[in-house]
Amino acid sequence: MQYSPALDGLRAVAVLAVVAFHCRMPIAGGSIGVDLFFVLSGYLITSIMRSELTETGTVSIGRFYWRRALRLWPPLLLMLAAYTAVAPTLFPARDAFIDTALAATYLTDYAMAFWHEPLMLGHTWSLSVEEHFYLLWPLVVLATRSLSQRALAGALIVAFVAATAWRIADALIWQDWYRTYYRFDTRMSGLMLGGLIAVMPWRPKRGTAAMIGRLAAYVLIIGLLTFPFRSPAFIAWGGIAVDLAAGGLILSVISAEGTRLYRVLTLRPLVYIGMTSYSIYLWHYPVARLLRYDLHPLATLLVVAVPSIAIATLSYEFVEKPLKSMRRRLAPEGAI
Repeated sequence: MQYSPALDGLRAVAVLAVVAFHCRMPIAGGSIGVDLFFVLSGYLITSIMRSELTETGTVSIGRFYWRRALRLWPPLLLMLAAYTAVAPTLFPARDAFIDTALAATYLTDYAMAFWHEPLMLGHTWSLSVEEHFYLLWPLVVLATRSLSQRALAGALIVAFVAATAWRIADALIWQDWYRTYYRFDTRMSGLMLGGLIAVMPWRPKRGTAAMIGRLAAYVLIIGLLTFPFRSPAFIAWGGIAVDLAAGGLILSVISAEGTRLYRVLTLRPLVYIGMTSYSIYLWHYPVARLLRYDLHPLATLLVVAVPSIAIATLSYEFVEKPLKSMRRRLAPEGAI
């Protein structure tokens, strides 16, 4: 698939929203950044596998898993090693071990949903959601390879509606935002929507794409400022608007270059932050958890963002970039 710098710009917007939210900045819906990550991941992973399917007639599941491991594990293990070294001096060693074990085994999503653990590495729940998707999705792509593009798009519309209905039912029945918010099975709608965008046989023309992008941006800005994500009602119904708005942003920037939205998202600082967003996400949260109740939110943001971006830059330049060339030798995989 062809690289789009605007998608890295969207990653930057997503991670900056999450960092600001975790630093207690006055944005009630900062967690929307995670929803944007989910739709992006669904789009990118599906696009990569569909490209491989078109070129080779199949998808190498083993090679796909190895590429994902090279992309995700080294930065995560680096952060966990640092946490393991420091955490026992601040918390009981048993708690630090449980935190690390849950994060390393990608079980944080269900641990957070049912036991509210781990506190200091709770942000890794979203990595667990995506990892479960990566385990299952290649099998789905292979199982549906005989479908036409239109039939596959129709099947993914049904899957998106079913996943959304499941989340709504869970939220309304249990009235427990923890239980619904963190689980893979209740958060997979955005990933499904991203997959749908990747296989859609239709792309809007420039004027329509620009209008979709503006409307989606307005919805997400309003959501960032006002959406109470800890409300079961918001998780049930507001999640639909967030998924569709995130999907609208992606559809807009992949359909038309040169729009105002595209130009903003391709500003070089945003693109670079997007490239380093995975490591920024990994490193910012433990620092924010330690400091956010002792400092003013703006001071916390500065104290958290500066070292997080600095560490992420080092991780990207000296860990992620060298491994990217190794992944490309296995197979081209675009921008992810």
